[in-house]
Amino acid sequence: MNRLRQLVESVLLLLPALALGYAAWAHFADGVAVDAAIPVPVFMIQQIAMPKVAYEDAAVALERADARDGEAAVARAEAGLHGGASPDNEVALLTHGLMQEPASARGWTILAEAQEPADKKSAARALSQALVLAPRDYWLIGARAQDSARLWPELDRDTQALALEQTRMLWEVPDLRDQLRHLLTSPKGVALVAKAFAGREDELRTMNRWLALTQPPTPR
Repeated sequence: MNRLRQLVESVLLLLPALALGYAAWAHFADGVAVDAAIPVPVFMIQQIAMPKVAYEDAAVALERADARDGEAAVARAEAGLHGGASPDNEVALLTHGLMQEPASARGWTILAEAQEPADKKSAARALSQALVLAPRDYWLIGARAQDSARLWPELDRDTQALALEQTRMLWEVPDLRDQLRHLLTSPKGVALVAKAFAGREDELRTMNRWLALTQPPTPR
């Protein structure tokens, strides 16, 4: 009886160490998975395009990340979308990631883009959440202006106001002006810019001059 009690006590003493070891291993494995995906997550944030195979490899690497790592789940879904995965397949992963990381404005933005083809109302709600969480996120402004242009009729009035602010920032922040040019390549983007700068004729004239003077050369 004494030997059994000693054995039980020994096991109980080991439990905290085992639990700590398991947590440390999970954290280590998560770090290895995220490191294996680099530089793709960083380049996606900076909007640097990469070959399709790079996104595919990153998504595979991030499959090994800890299920509790919401940021890794969002990056995996974003890489999957860039790699050509069906948006429907990534919505569940993004939803799971946002359950772990609900304050991820990037996650909500990507969820809006994944939901848009099949469910514009849900996409509009996700975009609204993204704008509320981080209305001036430098790395998301261009993407969210594009999203807003496509989802405009589904956005509520407050979200529309935030979307117009995003659009104006594309002009007000010089480093973002190339994204404004990209926005203006679609009719919906042109309509959004017209709404954002309504009544600001001087700014529109200056913008038009800038667009004309900085027009990229036509390839021969």
